[in-house]
Amino acid sequence: MTFDCKAKLKPMKEWVKEKDPNPNICKPCSLGVITQWYRDELKEQGQQEIADDLEKTVADAEGDADQVALTICEELDTIKESVEQPLRERLKDFDCAIQAFNPDDATVNENATADNNT
Repeated sequence: MTFDCKAKLKPMKEWVKEKDPNPNICKPCSLGVITQWYRDELKEQGQQEIADDLEKTVADAEGDADQVALTICEELDTIKESVEQPLRERLKDFDCAIQAFNPDDATVNENATADNNT
């Protein structure tokens, strides 16, 4: 199942370079989550070699945080270009989720849930 991304989906290498106006968002920090999503999905779909290559890229990335993030994002974009359409769409869904994430929304929802439980 795919859906229209409300985040105006961009290639990851473009997204990670953009400055976010929200000071609570650290794009390089969020890449740990998405690389795990990619790795797990690749393994589940029988793409062990690609998953291993991704893990190697992450482990071997060098430079400051911005350069490491860019290297990882370039690998994520390359992976999407190399896999079949259904898997590519699933990986784009992961990209959309991370690009659309706003920690302030999570805080509001968390507070609403806490209010409902009292």
